[in-house]
Amino acid sequence: MNVRKAALNCLNKLQHPNSRISNVIRNTETRVRPVDLNLLHQLVYGTIRWQGQLDWVLNPFIPNRFRLPPRLRNILRLGAYQLLHLNRIPIHAIIYETVELAKPKIKTSRFVNAVLRNLSRNRNSLSFPDQVDEPIEWLSLSQSYPKWLVERWIEEFGLEWATDFCQFSNSLAPLTVRTNTLKIDRCNLVERFLKGGIDARETSTSPEGIQLLGISDLVRSNIYTEGLCQVQDEAAQIIAHLAGITKGSSKLVVDVCAAPGGKTTHLAQLMENDGSIIAMDITDQKIKLVEQNCQRLGITNVETIVASALDPAIRPLSKANIVLVDAPCSGFGTLRRHPDIRWKKNRSQISDLADLQFQILSNVANQIRSDTIIIYSTCTTEIEENQQVIQRFKKQYPNFSVEAISSYLPDKNPTMQTSEGYWQTFPHLHDMDGSFAVRLRKV
Repeated sequence: MNVRKAALNCLNKLQHPNSRISNVIRNTETRVRPVDLNLLHQLVYGTIRWQGQLDWVLNPFIPNRFRLPPRLRNILRLGAYQLLHLNRIPIHAIIYETVELAKPKIKTSRFVNAVLRNLSRNRNSLSFPDQVDEPIEWLSLSQSYPKWLVERWIEEFGLEWATDFCQFSNSLAPLTVRTNTLKIDRCNLVERFLKGGIDARETSTSPEGIQLLGISDLVRSNIYTEGLCQVQDEAAQIIAHLAGITKGSSKLVVDVCAAPGGKTTHLAQLMENDGSIIAMDITDQKIKLVEQNCQRLGITNVETIVASALDPAIRPLSKANIVLVDAPCSGFGTLRRHPDIRWKKNRSQISDLADLQFQILSNVANQIRSDTIIIYSTCTTEIEENQQVIQRFKKQYPNFSVEAISSYLPDKNPTMQTSEGYWQTFPHLHDMDGSFAVRLRKV
């Protein structure tokens, strides 16, 4: 399939609110030539990332009476992204290939041609709102984020922080994997990547992490299929360490939101297949993902069950020593990898997620025994989903104490620890996903 047609198909599918960019791309990759894979990724991720800015740039060249159907809007976005953000493709080639996507409809193809030619002639004279007088509009349009999100971040963290965060979150994240130390140590795995022509570098915070450059299809490599590594961002690799668990501790760990199994298998890895882990999630499909990862990695101490973290009677919780609550969240800490989520969330959804997170925490708290540890974690930067959830929980459950995470971190970087004893990272400050975690003990 033509790579631009494949990219357009991806953009159309991503209009569905439940679609995910990584899944849509993965299901399309086999339909384009291997030589075009990088361009496919660039076109889809780039057009989605800059979607808000592209619409703003295109609007002056579209008559007000026109109501563009979604497919035509995506064709124009795809062409505009290439004109404004790619400098290696000749302008005439961009316009020609984009017009081809609108055929065989003659009127539509002529309309696309006229809009893109107008944009190409005027692209150097485009100007954003003034940074000083209109900081929210300036940041929203110059970096392509919803205005409500920019306003929220400026209010919570300040303009400088919000600007740095938005700019950095528009960059491409490196592929990061976790060494499966049940089968190989990190040094030898790095050597194996290097011998395969892949630039591999040890991460600075996670003792098992490796950053990879120059690889587009890790999951089909022998290294992956042999179970020598698991794709997992460096920030996510720290969460299992906060459990403070090692081989021989004979602990029962319950992961109540386990799929796809990254943190579950990491816990099992740290336990060296000793002790017992119960991995829960709400559907058979999600649990199957956990089981597949366990099988590939050689994990033998994980039992899976289909259950909801909101169930009033979760059998394993009454005997658990440690419970991991990797809560459903907005995911704004992962915008480098998932740029589409900025367009799929709204203010009310953040509040709804915070309520859900509190309900899950409360449900777990009511079912565990004294001295049990809860590790609460998210992959978002939002205070409402992080600090405020914990503050609300502590107020309603005074019999839980916060244990400072500093004793459990493999790296003692103080910028990743808050004054309350929480773990928190931000992409532009730590070069990893934004994440948050708290260690709570029932006393």
